[in-house]
Amino acid sequence: MNFLLSLNKKYILFFTFLISLLFLILFFFKYYTSNNNINLSNVVLSNADIIEPRFAINSINQKIFVTAKEGNFIDDNKILLKKNVVFKSNNFSIKTDNVMFNRLDQTATSNSKSFFKSKNTKISSEGFDIYDNGNKIKFNGNSIIIIK
Repeated sequence: MNFLLSLNKKYILFFTFLISLLFLILFFFKYYTSNNNINLSNVVLSNADIIEPRFAINSINQKIFVTAKEGNFIDDNKILLKKNVVFKSNNFSIKTDNVMFNRLDQTATSNSKSFFKSKNTKISSEGFDIYDNGNKIKFNGNSIIIIK
């Protein structure tokens, strides 16, 4: 005779229900305790005033978009942009790490390694100045210019 057929069906159903309930309780307990205990030691707080700032320099000929990871206000008009600063227009892009951006004058100055790229030109320099509302760019320090 088969052993499973001799067992009482009510006891098997009750035992299965009890095991399922126990697993559900353990699952919900684990879920709620893991969501409520946020490990604050892994949270990195930044000293930045602005996270992912975005600006635009409006010149007569073009619009230059400015993005960065962080920014700090120096005064009402000056902002220090840090970490992956990008100046991008339809004609060129400049990438660097630190830039002093003046919102009132629409100027930008950097003394860190900068990479300029346009359709036929690449420039690597030790800094740059963008002035005259973005119409003029002056590269500072030792510069390498590659013209195709």
